[in-house]
Amino acid sequence: MKSILILLTFLSAFSVSADFRKAQKAFLKKSKSNHYIFNELFKSKYYFSALPFAAEHIIESEKITPEFEEQLEVLLLKTGTNSLAGLPNKELLKHNSPTLQLVYSLKMFRKKKYKNAKIVAERISLKNKFAPEALYIAGSSRELMNDLSRAKDRFNKCIKISKDFMGNSKKEKLKRYYSVINESCVIHNARILYKQKQYKKSVEMYNSIPKASYRWPYTLIEKAWANYYLEDFNRSLGLVVTYKSPLLSSYFFPEAEVLNALSYYRLCLYKDTLSTIDQYYKVYKTRSNELKKVILPNKDSHTYFIKLAFSSLKETEKLNPYIRNLVTQIRKKIKFSVDLVSYKKAKNELKYLKKRKQTPFTKKLIKRVEHSIHWRTQQLNHYVKKQMFTFINDIHKYSYEMFNIKLEVMSKQRDLIYRNKELISNRSRGDLDNVNRRIDQHFWNFDGAFWADELGDYSYGLQSNCKTVKVSKR
Repeated sequence: MKSILILLTFLSAFSVSADFRKAQKAFLKKSKSNHYIFNELFKSKYYFSALPFAAEHIIESEKITPEFEEQLEVLLLKTGTNSLAGLPNKELLKHNSPTLQLVYSLKMFRKKKYKNAKIVAERISLKNKFAPEALYIAGSSRELMNDLSRAKDRFNKCIKISKDFMGNSKKEKLKRYYSVINESCVIHNARILYKQKQYKKSVEMYNSIPKASYRWPYTLIEKAWANYYLEDFNRSLGLVVTYKSPLLSSYFFPEAEVLNALSYYRLCLYKDTLSTIDQYYKVYKTRSNELKKVILPNKDSHTYFIKLAFSSLKETEKLNPYIRNLVTQIRKKIKFSVDLVSYKKAKNELKYLKKRKQTPFTKKLIKRVEHSIHWRTQQLNHYVKKQMFTFINDIHKYSYEMFNIKLEVMSKQRDLIYRNKELISNRSRGDLDNVNRRIDQHFWNFDGAFWADELGDYSYGLQSNCKTVKVSKR
């Protein structure tokens, strides 16, 4: 059996090498079309090398074949949806190709031309393998155009169709691709329900995201805001405290502290509110200063931030434990993960090209793949840098919010003094009677428990302290 496997591997490698040599021979002799060279490189699995020849064939052809369309689908899955975005818009649209229509729609979406993006995305057949992503683009575009009812319809279709494709996919990577799209559509539908003030339905939608998902930690704060507007401040506090779990140490958001302060404020627990605000300034001012020391001197670099993202935990730990956690958080983001896969594949292909005999053909391919890697490096670098700058801006933005909450607390306290009243002080640890729960929810006292137990299901049991009494005259 072992000898048979070795023979099969050898034959497969020989076949790939033969396809590559055919492409090289055709290129050097100029005896075949760009389509032929693309086809041989595609068969040899040199996908990034094949991209320019695919682009040339798209431009010079009046019509593309169904076989080429199938190859384009694979090409995009292997190299990323940005790979053919450099083609002129008219070339992306002239073939009525679902794959190229997806590229166009994503291109328009990134340029904030949402009307163009949704019109073309909605042309893609629901039977096409890119249909879930097309529906996601259409839904997101309509959501940003405030066409919420149609956006919700597109997301609902996306959820259903992506599940069908997931179930029919035999390859694990393809299952994960549809799973990510499915969760994205679920989250956007939850956000629409939130915008429509249907907070209970929004929470239910968020609850359908599995805890094993990379998206799940980000849904906690959104779900906490929905509970806040349902005036379930204890549940809101409980959801946010989940970020204190050692399992989620790399997830921290300035916005979560604002929500904490507001929840305490609405419960009239003013000491807790002020304590949260003081702690925010103490912790996040330091974090902001440390982050500035890292990013400001390197803000014009095209490689510093991607190198930081690729650094080991020990290296980023030396800079600051907080920066290490922020880098970890960025690396877990879906966009970064997807783009990183394409980047690594391109680097791997370049390695194999450099091992081949250096002919004018291989040298040309190396130059093109190196250019692709350079472009992808800059894109990833920009993404990491943008995330870090956004974090600093959030710290300052929410510092202003905290200042306003502090002013409100001081105003309330002053008003109580003027009216000769005081709050009924009842800041105990909490009581189960103060916890709102569904009939199917059970209680576990958080006493010596492991943080992973019921992660994300916590609720405080604090009693509202908003009743006042007259201060007795002395």
